[in-house]
Amino acid sequence: MGIFDIFSPFLSWFDAILEYVLSPMARLVFWGIAASILTMWLYVLFSSQGKLSQIKTEIAETRKALSEYEDDFKGAWQLIRRSLILSLKQIGLALGPTILASLPVLFMLVWLGTAYNYRLPETGAIIDIKTFPASAEVQWHPQAKSAEKGQWQISWPASDEQLWLRDATSQVITTFPLSEPVPILHKRQWWNVLFGNPIGYIPEGSILEKVEIALPENKYIKFGPEWMHSSEAVFLLVVVIGSLAIKLLFRIH
Repeated sequence: MGIFDIFSPFLSWFDAILEYVLSPMARLVFWGIAASILTMWLYVLFSSQGKLSQIKTEIAETRKALSEYEDDFKGAWQLIRRSLILSLKQIGLALGPTILASLPVLFMLVWLGTAYNYRLPETGAIIDIKTFPASAEVQWHPQAKSAEKGQWQISWPASDEQLWLRDATSQVITTFPLSEPVPILHKRQWWNVLFGNPIGYIPEGSILEKVEIALPENKYIKFGPEWMHSSEAVFLLVVVIGSLAIKLLFRIH
């Protein structure tokens, strides 16, 4: 488990409760609204709204003075300089709170990638698997069907069965069925301190580097480019709309 996976067990637990009354799309909207509320609350909590309001007023006054200014360039430059300084000050005051407020969204995005984008196959479904490098020898128990070098097909086992994938030294790489719908297995990398892989990692001493599992994908939007079909796209869209609505409704600076 990585740092950004800390809240994943709680999110999964609460999502399982919501599953009784809400469809997957409705739950995504719920999580998006929850994230936007939490994000804007944290932003208001950590930001100095009084100072930001004052700077915003000063910027508006400076820009108005600049638009009405008709004297020499030296005077105009003073107004331009003041406007730039105020804008940078506004960014400086808002940057830290914005980063802190975005953390709930990041925690949820990491969780959504596992919980919503893929699903575990039905028992008996034929699933394509690729092992890398393709030249590396592997062992399947029971035996899997080989399509070509490094490409395999397995019949997805029932929950009370096990199918083993081992490397050439008989070292266990993984077993099926998987515990979580994660389509890639790899060796542990530095970023896994932040974002863990729920199904584990390929042992360091193995010649195998990566295993790709063609799990069935969940698509929540049926039109547009491929990247729009994912849970993250729906979630972020709701977060943006919700955050803007809260900002306008409560006049947050």
